[in-house]
Amino acid sequence: MNIQGELTFQGDKSLSHRAAIFAAMAAGNSTIHNFLRGEDTMNTLRAMEQLGATVTDNGTTMEVQSPGITNWRKPDQVLDMGNSGTGSRLLLGLLSGLSGITATIDGDDSLRKRPMKRVTVPLRSVGAVFSDSETLPIDVTGQQLQPISFTEKLGSAQVKSAMILAALSSGVACEIEEPITSRDHTENMLAFTGIDIRREGNTISLKPPYNFKSAEYHIWGDISSAAFFIVAALLSDSGSLVIRNVLLNPYRDRYIDVLKKMGGRIEVLPQKNQVGEKGGDIVVYPSRLTGIRIPDDWIPGVIDELPILTIAGAFAEGEFSYRSAKELRVKESDRISAMADNLKNLGMDVTEYDDGLSIKGNPAAIFRGDVESHMDHRIAMSFEIAHLKSLSNAGRTAKEYKSESPLLRIHGKEWIGTSFPDFYSKLDSILQPPATGGKKKITVTFDGPAGSGKSTLAKEIARRHSLYQIDSGALYRAYTWLFISTVGPAFLQQQDWDKAPEAKEILQKNSFAILFETQKQRILHNGNILEADIRSREITAHIKEIADSPEIRNRVNEIIRNAAKSVSIVADGRDMGTVVFPNADRKFFITASIDERARRRIEQLGEKAADTSLETIRQEIEWRDKDDESRKFGALKAARDAIWIDTTTRNQKAVSEIIESYLQPFLE
Repeated sequence: MNIQGELTFQGDKSLSHRAAIFAAMAAGNSTIHNFLRGEDTMNTLRAMEQLGATVTDNGTTMEVQSPGITNWRKPDQVLDMGNSGTGSRLLLGLLSGLSGITATIDGDDSLRKRPMKRVTVPLRSVGAVFSDSETLPIDVTGQQLQPISFTEKLGSAQVKSAMILAALSSGVACEIEEPITSRDHTENMLAFTGIDIRREGNTISLKPPYNFKSAEYHIWGDISSAAFFIVAALLSDSGSLVIRNVLLNPYRDRYIDVLKKMGGRIEVLPQKNQVGEKGGDIVVYPSRLTGIRIPDDWIPGVIDELPILTIAGAFAEGEFSYRSAKELRVKESDRISAMADNLKNLGMDVTEYDDGLSIKGNPAAIFRGDVESHMDHRIAMSFEIAHLKSLSNAGRTAKEYKSESPLLRIHGKEWIGTSFPDFYSKLDSILQPPATGGKKKITVTFDGPAGSGKSTLAKEIARRHSLYQIDSGALYRAYTWLFISTVGPAFLQQQDWDKAPEAKEILQKNSFAILFETQKQRILHNGNILEADIRSREITAHIKEIADSPEIRNRVNEIIRNAAKSVSIVADGRDMGTVVFPNADRKFFITASIDERARRRIEQLGEKAADTSLETIRQEIEWRDKDDESRKFGALKAARDAIWIDTTTRNQKAVSEIIESYLQPFLE
């Protein structure tokens, strides 16, 4: 089975639920980018409309115009949350603290079976009023609540968030003790919107008054949805998979740690922060997995991914197990029994416990038979990945999972659309045969601070794939040589020297161009090749004056662009992805810690650094970084769409392989 390609995902479900609620709580207009258009999250958004917000779907964004929470109205219909446990529990907390608002929260048959007592009981303790039922439908009569002081003992982010939302809607202080830490999306996103919410040890606190501000929400892709494809890539025989722009919250990407502990080769590349949350890219390679016992204290962070992790364990060497996961029995289905029963029926050796299971894995297993999803999307998707691996182990192509005679007959696939409507289209897109050809001409840029390794990487990628490497520094050296040899170095030290008549005349009479000979760059001056002339110490001493000239920079950039018109190029520098090639096919920003770059510099200098301390080199690098970042022209800056790669703990081979995974769609 070959899995190859690049995937992006609709917005994370947890972030989308909260963005819909927080946008509606604030008076004014908020914009939500990459909102998950799944049934669950759309039901939350519709509930906000029933409470008074106006939602406009612009295709790529959701615009939420709201009168603000203090001006919400009583909904004239039942708030139907479909199959969403998160949405209903958050609303139970939110609406319980709104005096004058009454509402009925309901859901489908599956959601009506799920317990709400874990939320309603602590809310009642601070004055919330609900109808007697502990399952949906539940009537909520909004009240002015008491200040909240609560210990959350279940490790449930939904309970914690319901209590926080109740405090916000009622305008009271809130202090929550959390002995078992749970997912912190509510805290992170509230802080992003300007709410003063604090954590000290295990205590979360916030105090009124609360100022709800409209905001622009950029939602990271759903890391939980990515789990199915990551496991598929690990179980594949060849290829590599790039996952772009997904949430990397430490309570949500813990399953990556589980898969790494099982032997999975996974590179996590943090990029930047959005809506108060970390996110980035993930690169996955085929791996031989080994069964493990998932540590008990990891379970809260992997609770939603346990079904697909169980599939990874089923195809691993040795025993895979987990305990302390009793909460898994009250999800969309009893997921412990659903996984255990299905795997037993397929011939696997499984032991079920009240709070987990263990399974004896078999990398060569071939599953044949029927699978019951129990109306649970995660069960259905997990067994689709098992189906792919079974087909591969049986010598059939993975794409046959859609055939009329599948190995596995998965009942209830329609439930996948509840949370992941494009699951199958994404699966099809990565079930590709090995690449046989790619784009004929590409442009790849590498930017980053000195000592990060960008030039070495650019050279290696160019060499391995017969691309042409642009050395922009050679052009600046060439212009420095030109001015020193014609008017002398003192001329360059004058203010605004590049506007002087002499400079304009020199530039008019001289031209430079790039010539490539068997991948090697040559600089032509008026048609003649320049060699050692531009490598002298005198040139090095005065190159900064040339590089700071906007006129020279514009000329150099135009020369580089002309050279790239007919060949595939790799270009490295400070502003290649931002200024020179803003439309490059791939942009990389290579970075490393200052300490690591200083160590590399000492190593590079060798004996020449005998009398130079590491601290001195470190200070020089700090100064160089500040100078590069503050330049008026050509400042060091990552492009908005650049891929950040930290080389501090990665060797050149590992980084090159990561880069090649990103370039695979373009390379022959």
